[in-house]
Amino acid sequence: MRNSRVVILSAADTASQTGSAFFSGQWVSASFAPVFGDTSANGTLKIQCSNDLETGSPYTFVPTNWCDIPSATSTIASGVGPVITIGNMNFGYIRAVYTRSSGGSSTIIVNMNVLSI
Repeated sequence: MRNSRVVILSAADTASQTGSAFFSGQWVSASFAPVFGDTSANGTLKIQCSNDLETGSPYTFVPTNWCDIPSATSTIASGVGPVITIGNMNFGYIRAVYTRSSGGSSTIIVNMNVLSI
């Protein structure tokens, strides 16, 4: 098993943002830590999954059907949100979705740590 860290979302926190799809084959578990460039952002961060059947390479396929992963939502208040952990990553693809409710004048970065086989 090995740990890998990657930025799953990097965007302005002044609007709602949807990250790119990540192929999650052979992932066992993951954690997601939101980092804001200012303390005025408020909203929610969700991790979504897709189990679309890919045509061709899973690394270049773009899924179209997404759903929220239960208990994978972080409420952001004053630029701070709790870490999201997913203990069983049995999904084809994942992505991060930030929905802004107010504030924000800088950036959101979502760092992901993945344990894979």
